Amino acid sequence: MTLKMPNPIKNKKSGIFSIRVRVPADLVTAFGRSEYVKSLRTRDPAEAKVRFAAEYASFQKRCSALRAKPQVLPFKKIMILAGRAYHELMEILENEPGEPEIWEGVKRLNAKARLSDAHRDKWYGPYVDKLLEEEGIAVDARSWERLIVEVQKAHEQAAEQQHKRSLGDFSPDPNADRFPKDLGETVPDASASGVTLTAVFDHWAKDHLANGKSHNTVTDFGRKIDALKAYVGHEDLDRLTPKIITQWCDHLRLEKELTSKTVAGKYLAAVRTVCRHAKSKFLITEDPTEGVKYKISTRVQTRPKGYTDDEAARILRCASQVTLGASKASYHNTMARRWVPWICAYTGARVGEITQLRAQDLTFENDIPRLMITPEAGTVKSGRYRFVPVHPHLQEVGLLEFIQSAEDDYLFHPGARTKEEAVKRAANARDKVGVWVRNSVGIDDKRIQPNHAWRHRFKTEGRNAGISTEYLGAIQGHVTANAAESYGEYSTEALYREICKLPRIAVG
Repeated sequence: MTLKMPNPIKNKKSGIFSIRVRVPADLVTAFGRSEYVKSLRTRDPAEAKVRFAAEYASFQKRCSALRAKPQVLPFKKIMILAGRAYHELMEILENEPGEPEIWEGVKRLNAKARLSDAHRDKWYGPYVDKLLEEEGIAVDARSWERLIVEVQKAHEQAAEQQHKRSLGDFSPDPNADRFPKDLGETVPDASASGVTLTAVFDHWAKDHLANGKSHNTVTDFGRKIDALKAYVGHEDLDRLTPKIITQWCDHLRLEKELTSKTVAGKYLAAVRTVCRHAKSKFLITEDPTEGVKYKISTRVQTRPKGYTDDEAARILRCASQVTLGASKASYHNTMARRWVPWICAYTGARVGEITQLRAQDLTFENDIPRLMITPEAGTVKSGRYRFVPVHPHLQEVGLLEFIQSAEDDYLFHPGARTKEEAVKRAANARDKVGVWVRNSVGIDDKRIQPNHAWRHRFKTEGRNAGISTEYLGAIQGHVTANAAESYGEYSTEALYREICKLPRIAVG
């Protein structure tokens, strides 16, 4: 008995052909139905067979993707898929790009998506899933995240070109060739020893998190490892040498125009940490970063790293007014703009430590209100909790009432199901505060960091007020190098006494 192969089915009333095939039993739940039906949008029998073949092949790839085990997608393959997204949008509108206003609107939406992972995932997530289904593969969460970022960049690039076309400029895109050609690669390249950068990074990350250390560091190091893989075009550790690592550092410094401090202290440090871990665990025998040194040049400083009195007053004045008038920002984002700058001004805390605050982190000891900054709420660089008394000025402007009336556990982002999700949302809120300071308040001096400048200012103001270094470190969460200072605790009364020395910022 021979099995009958599926063929296009013709609708008796409309005459339009469609594909109709049975979904494999093990995939019915994933598909949400027992049959896959889709119009082929043609009445021509010959054309229907051609379209049916393409749709059936796509259906089979989707089945393969649903059955496949998640894999790590190499960066080159990610860029191939992003290139496909770019070329599809360019080809569809090859002859008729539409009106300029359409693309101006698209570019505004893309700018909004860059500020929100939720919007980005909503707009580009289904397309990324479709790309992967067409490839017949499943990927791990990190690969999916990397892919959606590159797909968004590709769509933004295509939107820019279509906007030019809509204005009458059909000149070729000079960056169109940045996407590699598809050579049929669907799995990562493995080294002869089977040890890849991804493998050693994942091993280090598990060890790092098992020791209770920061999730943010894992995310940051992952980006640095990705940058190295993108530069060398593979992730074979056996093929990396100190010379290649040095050339990569030069590329970051000279081509990407990163500072020498960033190259040495961020990129090289991250790769070195992961490789040293791999060698200590006998995953590799040679560390390609061994002996690599990158000189940090002295950076010219032409202004203080912290906010001036005028800048601080301007930000806090704008923060106090964000609830006035109409705004498209969400409630949590509005509250972050309202309160995070104020809290940072009088605590010297990292902005990310504040955007992860919960209502229960406000407590009282001997009638002194204090905020607990703890890794339980998200992430703390030192890995240690601390209490920071609430400055009288913060009490007067209503911070305690705001926290005590909060409906959600987290003050500045909606609740999360997992700690990892909470960390991500707190980081998103942190970044939006920085963007608000730059774009809305107008503190656009590139010589300072809009979030970290509060931390520098607090240290300066504390010194001017006569607060000793040990108390400033305890309040800000700086780990001391002095063994004697690591003994004992800093009482709430002592910290409050010191923090009250800080002068009030004249907001006006």
